Amino acid sequence: MILKKRKSNLNKSVTLTQQIQKLLFTVIVPFVVVIIILFYLMMSFNQKYAASLQNANTVTELNYEFKNNIDQDTYQFIIRAKPIEELPMEEIDRAKQIIERLEVSTTHGENQWRVEVMLNLIEKLRQAIIDIGNTSGYDARIEMLNGNVHSITTLIQSYMNDYTYSEMKELAAIQKQIINRVSIMIWITIIISAPFLISILLYSWRLSSRLTKPILELCEKASVLGSGNFDVKPIQSYSSEIQTLDHQFNEMANRIDELLACVKADQNALHKAELELLQSQINPHFLYNTFDSVIWLAEAKQNDKVIRMVTSLSSFFRNSLSKGQDFITLEVEIHQVTSYLEIQQIRYFDILEYEIDIPKHLKTTSIPKLTLQPIVENAIYHGIKNKRQKGKIKISASELENDLMIQIQDNGAGMHPERLQALKKGLNQHQHMGLGLENVCKRLNLYFGPPYGLDFESVYGEGMTVTIRIPK
Repeated sequence: MILKKRKSNLNKSVTLTQQIQKLLFTVIVPFVVVIIILFYLMMSFNQKYAASLQNANTVTELNYEFKNNIDQDTYQFIIRAKPIEELPMEEIDRAKQIIERLEVSTTHGENQWRVEVMLNLIEKLRQAIIDIGNTSGYDARIEMLNGNVHSITTLIQSYMNDYTYSEMKELAAIQKQIINRVSIMIWITIIISAPFLISILLYSWRLSSRLTKPILELCEKASVLGSGNFDVKPIQSYSSEIQTLDHQFNEMANRIDELLACVKADQNALHKAELELLQSQINPHFLYNTFDSVIWLAEAKQNDKVIRMVTSLSSFFRNSLSKGQDFITLEVEIHQVTSYLEIQQIRYFDILEYEIDIPKHLKTTSIPKLTLQPIVENAIYHGIKNKRQKGKIKISASELENDLMIQIQDNGAGMHPERLQALKKGLNQHQHMGLGLENVCKRLNLYFGPPYGLDFESVYGEGMTVTIRIPK
Protein backbone atom coordinates (compact mmCIF):
# COMPACT_ATOMS: atom_id res chain seq x y z
CA MET A 1 0.00 0.00 0.00
CA ILE A 2 2.82 2.39 0.92
CA LEU A 3 4.69 1.47 -2.29
CA LYS A 4 1.57 2.20 -4.39
CA LYS A 5 1.10 5.52 -2.61
CA ARG A 6 4.71 6.45 -3.23
CA LYS A 7 4.41 5.56 -6.93
CA SER A 8 1.27 7.70 -7.13
CA ASN A 9 3.15 10.63 -5.54
CA LEU A 10 6.02 10.19 -7.95
CA ASN A 11 3.62 10.25 -10.89
CA LYS A 12 2.14 13.53 -9.64
CA SER A 13 5.52 15.14 -8.92
CA VAL A 14 7.74 16.86 -11.43
CA THR A 15 11.48 17.22 -11.61
CA LEU A 16 13.38 20.30 -10.49
CA THR A 17 14.48 20.84 -14.08
CA GLN A 18 10.86 20.88 -15.25
CA GLN A 19 9.85 23.36 -12.55
CA ILE A 20 12.75 25.70 -13.36
CA GLN A 21 12.00 25.42 -17.08
CA LYS A 22 8.37 26.29 -16.36
CA LEU A 23 9.51 29.37 -14.41
CA LEU A 24 11.85 30.44 -17.20
CA PHE A 25 9.10 29.89 -19.79
CA THR A 26 6.69 31.98 -17.72
CA VAL A 27 9.27 34.76 -17.46
CA ILE A 28 10.74 34.76 -20.94
CA VAL A 29 7.81 34.14 -23.29
CA PRO A 30 5.68 37.21 -22.40
CA PHE A 31 8.65 39.55 -22.54
CA VAL A 32 9.83 38.06 -25.81
CA VAL A 33 6.36 38.60 -27.31
CA VAL A 34 6.28 42.23 -26.12
CA ILE A 35 9.81 42.85 -27.40
CA ILE A 36 8.96 41.32 -30.80
CA ILE A 37 5.85 43.54 -31.11
CA LEU A 38 7.82 46.65 -30.14
CA PHE A 39 10.60 45.75 -32.51
CA TYR A 40 8.15 45.16 -35.38
CA LEU A 41 6.39 48.48 -34.81
CA MET A 42 9.64 50.38 -34.47
CA MET A 43 11.05 48.79 -37.61
CA SER A 44 7.92 49.53 -39.65
CA PHE A 45 7.83 53.16 -38.51
CA ASN A 46 11.56 53.45 -38.98
CA GLN A 47 11.34 52.14 -42.56
CA LYS A 48 8.49 54.52 -43.35
CA TYR A 49 10.36 57.43 -41.78
CA ALA A 50 13.59 56.53 -43.56
CA ALA A 51 11.82 56.23 -46.93
CA SER A 52 10.14 59.65 -46.57
CA LEU A 53 13.38 61.22 -45.43
CA GLN A 54 15.23 59.69 -48.37
CA ASN A 55 12.60 60.97 -50.83
CA ALA A 56 12.75 64.48 -49.36
CA ASN A 57 16.55 64.53 -49.52
CA THR A 58 16.53 63.26 -53.11
CA VAL A 59 14.05 65.88 -54.27
CA THR A 60 15.89 68.63 -52.41
CA GLU A 61 19.18 67.69 -54.04
CA LEU A 62 17.56 67.43 -57.47
CA ASN A 63 15.70 70.74 -56.97
CA TYR A 64 18.87 72.48 -55.98
CA GLU A 65 20.77 71.52 -59.20
CA PHE A 66 18.11 70.83 -61.79
CA LYS A 67 16.81 74.30 -62.89
CA ASN A 68 20.22 76.01 -62.93
CA ASN A 69 21.83 73.16 -64.85
CA ILE A 70 19.07 72.95 -67.49
CA ASP A 71 18.89 76.71 -67.99
CA GLN A 72 22.65 77.08 -68.12
CA ASP A 73 23.25 74.15 -70.46
CA THR A 74 20.48 75.28 -72.85
CA TYR A 75 21.80 78.85 -72.87
CA GLN A 76 25.33 77.58 -73.67
CA PHE A 77 23.90 75.47 -76.48
CA ILE A 78 22.22 78.58 -77.98
CA ILE A 79 25.08 81.06 -77.72
CA ARG A 80 27.65 78.64 -79.05
CA ALA A 81 25.41 77.53 -81.93
CA LYS A 82 26.09 73.85 -81.27
CA PRO A 83 24.66 71.20 -83.58
CA ILE A 84 21.44 69.46 -82.58
CA GLU A 85 23.34 66.31 -81.65
CA GLU A 86 24.81 68.18 -78.61
CA LEU A 87 21.52 69.15 -77.04
CA PRO A 88 21.82 69.08 -73.17
CA MET A 89 19.77 65.91 -72.56
CA GLU A 90 21.98 64.27 -69.88
CA GLU A 91 20.54 66.32 -67.02
CA ILE A 92 16.99 65.61 -68.22
CA ASP A 93 17.67 61.86 -68.38
CA ARG A 94 19.19 61.90 -64.88
CA ALA A 95 16.21 63.85 -63.51
CA LYS A 96 13.78 61.44 -65.15
CA GLN A 97 15.55 58.42 -63.59
CA ILE A 98 15.42 60.04 -60.12
CA ILE A 99 11.73 60.95 -60.46
CA GLU A 100 10.94 57.40 -61.65
CA ARG A 101 12.58 56.05 -58.49
CA LEU A 102 10.46 58.47 -56.47
CA GLU A 103 7.41 57.09 -58.24
CA VAL A 104 8.20 53.65 -56.79
CA SER A 105 9.03 54.79 -53.22
CA THR A 106 6.44 57.53 -52.74
CA THR A 107 3.42 56.44 -50.70
CA HIS A 108 1.74 59.75 -49.96
CA GLY A 109 -1.22 60.32 -52.31
CA GLU A 110 -0.59 63.98 -53.19
CA ASN A 111 3.09 63.40 -53.84
CA GLN A 112 2.31 60.46 -56.08
CA TRP A 113 0.26 62.86 -58.20
CA ARG A 114 3.10 65.42 -58.13
CA VAL A 115 5.58 62.75 -59.30
CA GLU A 116 3.34 61.94 -62.29
CA VAL A 117 3.05 65.67 -63.14
CA MET A 118 6.82 66.10 -62.89
CA LEU A 119 7.37 63.15 -65.24
CA ASN A 120 5.01 64.77 -67.78
CA LEU A 121 6.78 68.12 -67.38
CA ILE A 122 10.14 66.41 -67.91
CA GLU A 123 8.90 65.07 -71.23
CA LYS A 124 7.55 68.52 -72.22
CA LEU A 125 10.90 70.04 -71.21
CA ARG A 126 12.68 67.51 -73.37
CA GLN A 127 10.42 68.41 -76.29
CA ALA A 128 10.95 72.17 -75.71
CA ILE A 129 14.73 71.76 -75.85
CA ILE A 130 14.40 69.62 -78.99
CA ASP A 131 12.31 72.42 -80.49
CA ILE A 132 15.11 74.89 -79.71
CA GLY A 133 17.54 72.60 -81.49
CA ASN A 134 15.27 72.47 -84.53
CA THR A 135 14.82 76.30 -84.59
CA SER A 136 17.31 78.52 -86.35
CA GLY A 137 18.23 82.01 -85.35
CA TYR A 138 19.58 83.28 -82.09
CA ASP A 139 16.65 85.52 -81.17
CA ALA A 140 14.08 82.85 -81.79
CA ARG A 141 15.98 80.36 -79.67
CA ILE A 142 16.42 82.89 -76.82
CA GLU A 143 12.76 83.64 -76.94
CA MET A 144 11.93 79.93 -76.76
CA LEU A 145 14.40 79.54 -73.84
CA ASN A 146 12.88 82.42 -71.89
CA GLY A 147 9.36 81.34 -72.70
CA ASN A 148 9.01 77.56 -72.75
CA VAL A 149 12.15 76.21 -71.05
CA HIS A 150 12.26 78.68 -68.14
CA SER A 151 8.52 78.24 -67.56
CA ILE A 152 8.73 74.45 -67.49
CA THR A 153 11.81 74.35 -65.23
CA THR A 154 10.21 76.88 -62.92
CA LEU A 155 7.05 74.75 -62.78
CA ILE A 156 9.07 71.57 -62.14
CA GLN A 157 10.96 73.38 -59.38
CA SER A 158 7.66 74.46 -57.85
CA TYR A 159 6.37 70.90 -57.85
CA MET A 160 9.62 69.72 -56.30
CA ASN A 161 9.25 72.33 -53.54
CA ASP A 162 5.68 71.19 -52.92
CA TYR A 163 6.85 67.54 -52.88
CA THR A 164 9.56 68.34 -50.35
CA TYR A 165 7.18 70.29 -48.16
CA SER A 166 4.63 67.47 -48.23
CA GLU A 167 7.28 64.85 -47.36
CA MET A 168 8.52 66.98 -44.46
CA LYS A 169 4.96 67.21 -43.15
CA GLU A 170 4.71 63.44 -43.51
CA LEU A 171 7.99 63.05 -41.59
CA ALA A 172 6.70 65.24 -38.79
CA ALA A 173 3.48 63.23 -38.66
CA ILE A 174 5.40 59.92 -38.60
CA GLN A 175 7.67 61.23 -35.85
CA LYS A 176 4.69 62.29 -33.79
CA GLN A 177 3.06 58.95 -34.46
CA ILE A 178 6.22 57.12 -33.37
CA ILE A 179 6.32 59.09 -30.13
CA ASN A 180 2.65 58.38 -29.46
CA ARG A 181 2.98 54.68 -30.30
CA VAL A 182 6.11 54.30 -28.18
CA SER A 183 4.33 55.95 -25.24
CA ILE A 184 1.34 53.68 -25.73
CA MET A 185 3.56 50.57 -25.98
CA ILE A 186 5.44 51.59 -22.85
CA TRP A 187 2.19 51.84 -20.92
CA ILE A 188 0.89 48.62 -22.46
CA THR A 189 4.16 46.92 -21.50
CA ILE A 190 3.88 48.20 -17.95
CA ILE A 191 0.24 47.12 -17.70
CA ILE A 192 0.95 43.69 -19.18
CA SER A 193 4.18 43.18 -17.24
CA ALA A 194 2.70 44.02 -13.85
CA PRO A 195 0.51 40.89 -13.52
CA PHE A 196 3.23 38.77 -15.10
CA LEU A 197 5.77 40.07 -12.59
CA ILE A 198 3.36 39.42 -9.73
CA SER A 199 2.70 35.91 -11.06
CA ILE A 200 6.42 35.30 -11.47
CA LEU A 201 7.13 36.48 -7.92
CA LEU A 202 4.38 34.28 -6.52
CA TYR A 203 5.51 31.28 -8.55
CA SER A 204 9.14 31.90 -7.56
CA TRP A 205 8.17 32.10 -3.90
CA ARG A 206 6.11 28.94 -4.26
CA LEU A 207 8.93 27.12 -6.05
CA SER A 208 11.45 28.29 -3.45
CA SER A 209 9.16 27.08 -0.68
CA ARG A 210 8.71 23.73 -2.42
CA LEU A 211 12.47 23.34 -2.63
CA THR A 212 13.61 24.67 0.73
CA LYS A 213 10.89 23.20 2.94
CA PRO A 214 11.58 19.51 2.10
CA ILE A 215 15.34 20.16 2.23
CA LEU A 216 14.96 21.61 5.73
CA GLU A 217 12.84 18.60 6.66
CA LEU A 218 15.58 16.33 5.33
CA CYS A 219 18.15 18.20 7.45
CA GLU A 220 15.94 17.82 10.50
CA LYS A 221 15.45 14.14 9.69
CA ALA A 222 19.25 13.71 9.41
CA SER A 223 19.63 15.36 12.82
CA VAL A 224 17.03 13.01 14.30
CA LEU A 225 18.79 10.06 12.66
CA GLY A 226 22.12 11.24 14.06
CA SER A 227 20.63 11.25 17.57
CA GLY A 228 19.85 7.55 17.20
CA ASN A 229 16.14 7.68 16.33
CA PHE A 230 15.61 5.58 13.21
CA ASP A 231 11.81 5.87 13.19
CA VAL A 232 11.65 8.22 10.18
CA LYS A 233 8.59 9.12 8.14
CA PRO A 234 8.33 10.17 4.47
CA ILE A 235 8.16 13.89 3.72
CA GLN A 236 5.80 15.54 1.27
CA SER A 237 7.42 17.07 -1.82
CA TYR A 238 6.38 17.98 -5.36
CA SER A 239 9.91 17.32 -6.66
CA SER A 240 10.69 13.80 -7.86
CA GLU A 241 14.39 14.26 -7.06
CA ILE A 242 13.67 15.17 -3.44
CA GLN A 243 11.16 12.31 -3.18
CA THR A 244 13.80 9.91 -4.49
CA LEU A 245 16.37 11.34 -2.06
CA ASP A 246 13.91 11.03 0.82
CA HIS A 247 13.04 7.46 -0.17
CA GLN A 248 16.72 6.49 -0.30
CA PHE A 249 17.28 8.27 3.03
CA ASN A 250 14.44 6.30 4.62
CA GLU A 251 15.80 3.05 3.20
CA MET A 252 19.25 3.91 4.54
CA ALA A 253 17.76 4.61 7.99
CA ASN A 254 15.91 1.27 7.91
CA ARG A 255 19.06 -0.57 6.83
CA ILE A 256 21.08 1.09 9.60
CA ASP A 257 18.37 0.15 12.10
CA GLU A 258 18.43 -3.43 10.84
CA LEU A 259 22.24 -3.52 10.94
CA LEU A 260 22.25 -2.16 14.50
CA ALA A 261 19.73 -4.81 15.46
CA CYS A 262 21.98 -7.46 13.90
CA VAL A 263 25.04 -6.02 15.67
CA LYS A 264 23.17 -6.02 18.98
CA ALA A 265 22.07 -9.60 18.37
CA ASP A 266 25.65 -10.59 17.46
CA GLN A 267 26.99 -8.81 20.54
CA ASN A 268 24.45 -10.54 22.75
CA ALA A 269 25.33 -13.88 21.17
CA LEU A 270 29.02 -13.12 21.61
CA HIS A 271 28.66 -12.18 25.27
CA LYS A 272 26.47 -15.19 25.81
CA ALA A 273 29.11 -17.42 24.18
CA GLU A 274 31.87 -15.82 26.26
CA LEU A 275 29.85 -16.25 29.43
CA GLU A 276 29.12 -19.88 28.61
CA LEU A 277 32.77 -20.46 27.78
CA LEU A 278 33.87 -18.80 31.01
CA GLN A 279 31.35 -20.85 32.94
CA SER A 280 32.70 -23.95 31.25
CA GLN A 281 36.12 -23.14 32.66
CA ILE A 282 34.67 -23.22 36.18
CA ASN A 283 33.72 -26.84 35.59
CA PRO A 284 32.82 -28.46 38.89
CA HIS A 285 34.35 -31.76 37.82
CA PHE A 286 37.57 -29.98 36.87
CA LEU A 287 37.64 -28.24 40.26
CA TYR A 288 36.72 -31.40 42.15
CA ASN A 289 39.39 -33.41 40.39
CA THR A 290 41.98 -30.68 40.84
CA PHE A 291 41.26 -30.27 44.56
CA ASP A 292 41.21 -34.05 45.00
CA SER A 293 44.64 -34.13 43.38
CA VAL A 294 45.80 -31.36 45.76
CA ILE A 295 44.53 -33.30 48.79
CA TRP A 296 46.13 -36.51 47.54
CA LEU A 297 49.46 -34.77 46.92
CA ALA A 298 49.29 -33.06 50.33
CA GLU A 299 48.66 -36.41 52.07
CA ALA A 300 51.58 -37.85 50.12
CA LYS A 301 53.72 -34.98 51.43
CA GLN A 302 54.45 -33.80 47.85
CA ASN A 303 54.39 -30.17 48.81
CA ASP A 304 56.24 -28.97 45.68
CA LYS A 305 53.57 -30.42 43.43
CA VAL A 306 50.85 -28.99 45.68
CA ILE A 307 52.39 -25.55 45.32
CA ARG A 308 52.76 -25.96 41.53
CA MET A 309 49.17 -27.13 41.11
CA VAL A 310 47.62 -24.38 43.28
CA THR A 311 49.81 -21.74 41.59
CA SER A 312 48.81 -23.01 38.14
CA LEU A 313 45.14 -23.08 39.15
CA SER A 314 45.35 -19.49 40.37
CA SER A 315 47.12 -18.38 37.19
CA PHE A 316 44.61 -20.28 35.08
CA PHE A 317 41.59 -18.44 36.52
CA ARG A 318 43.38 -15.09 36.61
CA ASN A 319 44.14 -15.34 32.87
CA SER A 320 40.63 -16.60 32.18
CA LEU A 321 39.19 -13.37 33.56
CA SER A 322 41.85 -11.14 31.87
CA LYS A 323 40.44 -8.03 33.60
CA GLY A 324 37.30 -8.20 31.44
CA GLN A 325 39.20 -7.81 28.15
CA ASP A 326 37.89 -9.58 25.05
CA PHE A 327 41.29 -9.71 23.32
CA ILE A 328 44.62 -10.60 24.86
CA THR A 329 48.07 -11.26 23.42
CA LEU A 330 49.03 -14.72 22.26
CA GLU A 331 51.68 -14.74 24.99
CA VAL A 332 49.06 -14.28 27.77
CA GLU A 333 46.84 -16.92 26.15
CA ILE A 334 49.80 -19.33 26.12
CA HIS A 335 50.39 -18.65 29.86
CA GLN A 336 46.74 -19.51 30.52
CA VAL A 337 46.81 -22.77 28.55
CA THR A 338 50.21 -23.62 30.07
CA SER A 339 48.70 -23.32 33.55
CA TYR A 340 45.93 -25.67 32.51
CA LEU A 341 48.40 -28.18 30.99
CA GLU A 342 50.56 -28.09 34.12
CA ILE A 343 47.55 -28.96 36.25
CA GLN A 344 46.59 -31.81 33.92
CA GLN A 345 50.18 -33.02 33.66
CA ILE A 346 50.41 -33.31 37.43
CA ARG A 347 47.13 -35.27 37.41
CA TYR A 348 48.08 -37.43 34.40
CA PHE A 349 51.85 -37.43 34.74
CA ASP A 350 52.09 -40.92 33.36
CA ILE A 351 50.19 -40.26 30.09
CA LEU A 352 50.56 -36.54 29.24
CA GLU A 353 53.35 -34.52 27.72
CA TYR A 354 53.10 -31.15 25.98
CA GLU A 355 55.26 -28.92 23.82
CA ILE A 356 54.75 -25.23 22.97
CA ASP A 357 56.57 -23.73 20.00
CA ILE A 358 55.57 -20.10 19.42
CA PRO A 359 57.91 -17.74 17.47
CA LYS A 360 58.81 -14.69 19.51
CA HIS A 361 57.56 -12.17 16.94
CA LEU A 362 54.06 -13.71 17.02
CA LYS A 363 53.60 -13.56 20.80
CA THR A 364 52.42 -9.96 20.69
CA THR A 365 49.58 -10.81 18.26
CA SER A 366 46.11 -10.25 19.74
CA ILE A 367 43.62 -13.10 19.81
CA PRO A 368 40.26 -13.61 21.52
CA LYS A 369 40.78 -14.88 25.06
CA LEU A 370 39.92 -18.48 25.95
CA THR A 371 40.61 -19.70 22.42
CA LEU A 372 43.22 -22.42 23.04
CA GLN A 373 42.20 -24.00 26.36
CA PRO A 374 38.87 -25.54 25.19
CA ILE A 375 40.65 -27.17 22.24
CA VAL A 376 43.45 -28.48 24.49
CA GLU A 377 40.83 -29.81 26.93
CA ASN A 378 39.05 -31.55 24.05
CA ALA A 379 42.37 -33.09 22.93
CA ILE A 380 43.00 -34.48 26.42
CA TYR A 381 39.54 -35.85 27.23
CA HIS A 382 38.53 -37.08 23.75
CA GLY A 383 41.91 -37.90 22.28
CA ILE A 384 44.68 -38.86 24.65
CA LYS A 385 42.53 -40.41 27.45
CA ASN A 386 40.64 -42.56 24.94
CA LYS A 387 43.91 -43.93 23.54
CA ARG A 388 44.95 -45.08 27.03
CA GLN A 389 48.67 -44.68 26.47
CA LYS A 390 51.17 -41.89 26.80
CA GLY A 391 50.12 -38.94 24.68
CA LYS A 392 51.54 -35.64 23.65
CA ILE A 393 50.04 -32.24 22.80
CA LYS A 394 51.97 -29.77 20.68
CA ILE A 395 50.98 -26.13 20.26
CA SER A 396 52.68 -24.21 17.43
CA ALA A 397 52.07 -20.97 15.50
CA SER A 398 52.98 -19.60 12.10
CA GLU A 399 51.81 -16.87 9.75
CA LEU A 400 50.19 -17.24 6.35
CA GLU A 401 50.08 -13.96 4.42
CA ASN A 402 48.28 -11.63 6.89
CA ASP A 403 46.76 -14.42 8.98
CA LEU A 404 47.87 -16.11 12.19
CA MET A 405 47.76 -19.91 12.05
CA ILE A 406 47.79 -21.76 15.41
CA GLN A 407 47.94 -25.56 15.40
CA ILE A 408 47.07 -27.87 18.32
CA GLN A 409 48.20 -31.41 17.59
CA ASP A 410 47.66 -34.53 19.65
CA ASN A 411 48.57 -38.15 19.05
CA GLY A 412 45.38 -39.40 20.65
CA ALA A 413 42.65 -41.68 19.37
CA GLY A 414 41.69 -39.51 16.40
CA MET A 415 38.36 -39.78 14.54
CA HIS A 416 36.76 -41.82 11.81
CA PRO A 417 36.20 -39.75 8.60
CA GLU A 418 32.41 -39.91 9.08
CA ARG A 419 32.69 -38.66 12.64
CA LEU A 420 35.08 -35.88 11.53
CA GLN A 421 32.67 -34.72 8.83
CA ALA A 422 29.79 -34.73 11.31
CA LEU A 423 31.89 -32.60 13.68
CA LYS A 424 32.70 -30.03 10.98
CA LYS A 425 29.10 -29.91 9.77
CA GLY A 426 27.73 -29.55 13.30
CA LEU A 427 30.05 -26.65 14.15
CA ASN A 428 29.25 -24.84 10.87
CA GLN A 429 25.51 -25.18 11.55
CA HIS A 430 25.95 -24.28 15.26
CA GLN A 431 24.67 -27.62 16.40
CA HIS A 432 25.63 -28.84 19.84
CA MET A 433 28.99 -30.58 19.30
CA GLY A 434 30.58 -29.94 22.68
CA LEU A 435 30.22 -26.68 24.58
CA GLY A 436 33.90 -25.66 24.44
CA LEU A 437 34.50 -26.19 20.72
CA GLU A 438 31.09 -24.80 19.82
CA ASN A 439 31.67 -21.57 21.72
CA VAL A 440 35.18 -21.07 20.33
CA CYS A 441 33.89 -21.59 16.78
CA LYS A 442 30.90 -19.26 17.35
CA ARG A 443 33.06 -16.48 18.84
CA LEU A 444 35.58 -16.62 15.99
CA ASN A 445 32.76 -16.43 13.43
CA LEU A 446 31.17 -13.47 15.23
CA TYR A 447 34.47 -11.64 15.52
CA PHE A 448 35.96 -12.26 12.09
CA GLY A 449 33.49 -14.09 9.84
CA PRO A 450 34.56 -16.47 7.05
CA PRO A 451 37.12 -17.77 6.16
CA TYR A 452 38.37 -17.56 9.75
CA GLY A 453 37.66 -20.11 12.46
CA LEU A 454 38.57 -23.73 13.13
CA ASP A 455 39.71 -26.49 10.80
CA PHE A 456 40.09 -30.16 11.72
CA GLU A 457 42.31 -32.91 10.35
CA SER A 458 42.36 -36.39 11.85
CA VAL A 459 43.50 -39.93 11.16
CA TYR A 460 41.77 -42.51 13.23
CA GLY A 461 44.18 -44.06 15.74
CA GLU A 462 46.91 -41.47 15.05
CA GLY A 463 45.54 -38.22 16.47
CA MET A 464 44.01 -34.93 15.43
CA THR A 465 45.23 -31.49 14.35
CA VAL A 466 43.06 -28.43 15.00
CA THR A 467 44.07 -25.29 13.10
CA ILE A 468 42.93 -21.88 14.32
CA ARG A 469 43.00 -19.16 11.68
CA ILE A 470 42.53 -15.52 12.67
CA PRO A 471 43.63 -12.27 11.02
CA LYS A 472 46.77 -10.67 12.40
